[in-house]
Amino acid sequence: MMEPINIRLPKEKIQRIDEIAIKNGIKRSEVIRQALTIYLQLLENIGEFVELRSLCISREEILTSNFGDLIIMKQKKGQAIVLANTSSGGIGPKHEDEIKLDGEVFGRLMARTVLIKVLASGAQPIALIANLSVEFFPTGSRIFQGIREEALKIKTLDVLEGHTEENIKTKQTGIGITVLGIGSEKELKMGKSVKNDIIAAVGVPKVGYEVIEAIKANARDIIIVEDVLKLSKMSYVHELIPVGHEGIKGGLKRMEHTGGYRIRMESEIKEKVDIEKSAGPSTVILLTMEEENIERLKRTIKKPFRVLGRII
Repeated sequence: MMEPINIRLPKEKIQRIDEIAIKNGIKRSEVIRQALTIYLQLLENIGEFVELRSLCISREEILTSNFGDLIIMKQKKGQAIVLANTSSGGIGPKHEDEIKLDGEVFGRLMARTVLIKVLASGAQPIALIANLSVEFFPTGSRIFQGIREEALKIKTLDVLEGHTEENIKTKQTGIGITVLGIGSEKELKMGKSVKNDIIAAVGVPKVGYEVIEAIKANARDIIIVEDVLKLSKMSYVHELIPVGHEGIKGGLKRMEHTGGYRIRMESEIKEKVDIEKSAGPSTVILLTMEEENIERLKRTIKKPFRVLGRII
């Protein structure tokens, strides 16, 4: 139940709030509510009260880097902010969409993709912002509903329903989603693999209608948000790399490039899994860990599991 509260703000702050509200087509109260929600999420993760003025960090105190398609912002105090995004066009319920898909299922699918990226980094998602290039009703409302359903799997996550297209009649569906996550730098799972770690693939590469069918079948053989949420909390899992359109082979190359690793592949791996096939959107995840923990992981994540090689 909502209860009204009274707050006093400087005139320039109110003007800034109104600018944001107009830009996003929402009310002033919604901007304030979202700002408070994100601040409270930060407070829960930091564990102590943070004066708002102390959140004004100078540029020199932030080290920004890219890891694959993630942006990582590390602060001197050991906290890290992780940003990920994804987009899509031509998939959805619109008349001229190349791949026809119910709006609610589409929203779930897109939210799932970007949430997996942030969870795999080891950060905790706290905010999801979605912008659509379709009208709010009926198309956009169905997509937002699917996004919210997927977001409910992350208890710390708040959803901001951003722009929709109300001025021009659209014939195809388009969407852009950004997720913000936070965590401590030492808990991030990027570049944490060590020599002799095995590299394994969890899930089966699927793309297009194959992904839709897999979701309708309760995703028995593809990675879902709940799987990555569990994996991200396993201390014996050193690194997690979601695999997309570049396929498992591309994911391994990305690991070598970003982590500076040398990888030795199993000689018969091509007979076990198609490493060239697209796994977009994130139907497979690569992980590294010590070999002795394989059976332990299999008991927890009941999805297809294949050892691909080893860090040397």
